[in-house]
Amino acid sequence: MTTRCVRCIIWGMYLDLPGLEAFIAVAELGSFRRAASRLGLSQPALTRRLQRLEAVTGAELLDRRAQPIRLTATGTALLPEAQEAIGRLRAAIRRAVDPDRGQRIEIGCLPTLAVRHLGPVLAAHGAAWPESEVVLHESSATEIRAMLDANRIDFALAAIGAERWNVERVPLFDEPFFLVLPRSHRLAARESVAWAELRDEKLVSTHAVSENRRLVDAALDQARVPTTWRVEVRHLATAVAMVAAGAGIIALPASALPEPLPPGLATLRLLRPALTRRVGLLSPRERQLSPAARSLMAAIVTALRRVPEAALRCGPEAAARPAPPAAPRRGRALRPASPHG
Repeated sequence: MTTRCVRCIIWGMYLDLPGLEAFIAVAELGSFRRAASRLGLSQPALTRRLQRLEAVTGAELLDRRAQPIRLTATGTALLPEAQEAIGRLRAAIRRAVDPDRGQRIEIGCLPTLAVRHLGPVLAAHGAAWPESEVVLHESSATEIRAMLDANRIDFALAAIGAERWNVERVPLFDEPFFLVLPRSHRLAARESVAWAELRDEKLVSTHAVSENRRLVDAALDQARVPTTWRVEVRHLATAVAMVAAGAGIIALPASALPEPLPPGLATLRLLRPALTRRVGLLSPRERQLSPAARSLMAAIVTALRRVPEAALRCGPEAAARPAPPAAPRRGRALRPASPHG
């Protein structure tokens, strides 16, 4: 049974909540007797519910000859979808009965931004909204935009790009790009490097549809540097590992730089052009946010508009050092963007 068929059984015209509830109980407990006790049913009543559900699927869901009872292949495909469906329905009922409690918030977020910025904000939100549930979808910018288009998430923390008309944007800060390279590299002793100087370098790239890749490609085109991608990866941690192994060098925005920087690696500010990435909150215009979601959005805006300028100017290692009395050596600091961009 395919996942699509499973979803049709759960959400289509044959929705059988009592049968799904009985199936989940037997699957989790491995016993008709214990499942009937959990649901407050007699065993014959439980069996009838399961038989009706199996009539809908057209296949057996349980191997009744095994002890404890095991799932068939169809049952194995159905179980996680059924558990998620019932869980979402219960959460929806809980929210409808008491909208100030038990609110589920679904957020899309670039993994690097989640690791660097969201932990303290979510901890404070949990203390203020103890019944709230936050689901964090750590995805690429492309996947986040797809979730926004489908109205599957309340809002997202991501790089702002060419958003569709139905997505609202709240800019938070702009961050520059840095070159990550081995300390043994010929450029490593420098404080900055122009994009044109990367003409003959072996470059490691993020995924072709990522927002970072789009920005880097644009900077290389502006500097008239032909792209010479030697390694392309999906995850930034993998990209940094490739650089550490000597497979090439990579351009990353400040918040994507590892903290602390792995031994043997260095970072240089990339200039001419001085490429920046704008980070902000994205949300579907027509989505009605719960009080808990609005509170969390406001907390993220407050926290991220205070991102230390040293971290944006010189990378994560500089944020922990006191600001020097003289003017910064790596160029003018970039101030967080205004609410209106």
